[in-house]
Amino acid sequence: MFADLLLPMFDDEYYPDILVAEVKQHIERFAEKVSKSGLTEQEVYPLAHLAVAEINAMKPQFKDLDSSLDGTAADYIAEAMMMVVQELGLFDLEVEELVANREW
Repeated sequence: MFADLLLPMFDDEYYPDILVAEVKQHIERFAEKVSKSGLTEQEVYPLAHLAVAEINAMKPQFKDLDSSLDGTAADYIAEAMMMVVQELGLFDLEVEELVANREW
C-alpha cells in the first residue's frame, strides 16, 4: 500500500536500511490501525504519537550504527506519516501535531 514510504532514507547511505525498514514498519502499523478504526481526525493523533514513541526508542540503534534520527530523517518520517493519513482521506491533520512527541 505504501511502497514509496521513506524512499529518500533508503537511498541515503547515512541511514542503515535495516533500521529504516523498521521505522517503515512502525509507520505501516500506524496506517493499519488508522484504516481499520474509522477514527475521526482528532483520534488519529494519539495513534501517531504511539508510532513516534516507538521510533524514538530506536535512537540508540541508529547511534550504534554511526547514524542518527536527525532533522532530515525527521522530515522524511513526518512526510511519510502525512502520506499515510492523506492516503486514508484525512486531509486536515497537522504534520507537526502528528510528530509532536518526536525526540529527533
